[in-house]
Amino acid sequence: METRNTSRYTIPLLVMALVVSLAWGYTQFRAKRSWEIRAENQYNRSFSELALHVGDLRDQLGKAMVSNSPKKLREYFTDIWRQANFSQEDIGQLPLAAVELSRTKKFLATVAAFCHRQATQEFQGETRTMEEKDWKTLASLHTQATYLSQQLTDLQERVLEGEERWLDVDRIDMASMAADVSERLNTNNVTKGFMMLEDGFKRLPEADFEGNLLNFKPTPKGLTGSKVNVEQARETALRLAELDGEEYRAVYEGQSKGDFPVYMFRLTKGEKAEKNRRAAAPVLRMAVSVQGGHLVWLLKERDVERADLSLEEGAKRCQEYLGKRGFPNMEVIAVEEFRNTAMVSLAAKKGDTIVQPDLIKCKAALDNGEIIGVDTIAYLTFHDPNRRIPQPRLTEDEVRKKVNPHLKIDTIEKVVILNDQFKETLCYEVDGTLEENRYLVYINALTGEEERIKQVDRYGNEAS
Repeated sequence: METRNTSRYTIPLLVMALVVSLAWGYTQFRAKRSWEIRAENQYNRSFSELALHVGDLRDQLGKAMVSNSPKKLREYFTDIWRQANFSQEDIGQLPLAAVELSRTKKFLATVAAFCHRQATQEFQGETRTMEEKDWKTLASLHTQATYLSQQLTDLQERVLEGEERWLDVDRIDMASMAADVSERLNTNNVTKGFMMLEDGFKRLPEADFEGNLLNFKPTPKGLTGSKVNVEQARETALRLAELDGEEYRAVYEGQSKGDFPVYMFRLTKGEKAEKNRRAAAPVLRMAVSVQGGHLVWLLKERDVERADLSLEEGAKRCQEYLGKRGFPNMEVIAVEEFRNTAMVSLAAKKGDTIVQPDLIKCKAALDNGEIIGVDTIAYLTFHDPNRRIPQPRLTEDEVRKKVNPHLKIDTIEKVVILNDQFKETLCYEVDGTLEENRYLVYINALTGEEERIKQVDRYGNEAS
């Protein structure tokens, strides 16, 4: 009788547990699938916009070659400059960090710099038409733009017709942080297509242009200090990893090549931790810069099955983590939920001014708040220890008068941004709403000019 009664309750409970687990699994599957669709669509959109902007750039270069009107040339050069900047941003939105695209990026930077110079000459009141050497530079840029536009169109068609997905490229991009992925780059149709595109640029003559390239390979200002060797970098990696009380072993995995050389390490739990049966903990990978021994990135390889913490709590964990590791006064400027993790963007705050170029991205697991990803490349590139922030010439009251009166202003604060010429610019960031939409309006604190407008969500992420 007792066995019967036990079965009477146990079987329904087991069935209920099975139903709950199946429902939970299905919910997780749908959430993951929803994220994958959204991410894939965003990558496709960025790629389509890249092809569109490069096509417009090519057409406007052609019109500028034919025009003989100073007024129209000014319009064409201004538009080409904008299209080149848009194209650079589009490339930055694609998961192509593992692909060498220096020629492509240099072409876009050259177009932007050349056309900006030409447009500025017109704005300054010069009425002459182009000199012959400038026309030849323009013709060379048009040839390269025609090649790039055609290659992007062909690649777009192959992506649409094939079975390759941008998420596959994203996985290669993430894997490249920790290992050599050259074989996978050559077998993936998307990355292979971009590598062939880049190789084709080498066969085209470079434009004869003398001048500074806008936003092309800036010298990292934050890489202060002398060069360190492998053992010094290993000590840095262990010190940074063990600040939270754990004990690790660091295995050297090689040195990356390029303009931002780093030592790469694979960190596992140490002997003391192994005795406590924690040897199976996820692997931590870390990169330390050769110049100065700075933390460049870290990545912890583990899945996050649930979200018990809020995005705000995840952002706070990131601030605390970075503060312990020599990045104090980091202000959260955006946070986004990503597969049960908080993807947090933080910028340095100097006095009462947020310096947006000094950006660090941090990833916190929302099950227990553990930091499983950090990227300081932007910070190390733009952070200038000797930076001097000028005093604003406008008051907040004067800024309010500059903003469209229909915008309901919530807050105003001082920020440093990179303007369209990729120069640091002191602005007032006006945070306001219009018809339930949130906007950030950037007013130049020295001139009063409107530098930029962004539509963002409640967490600071730019609306797509």
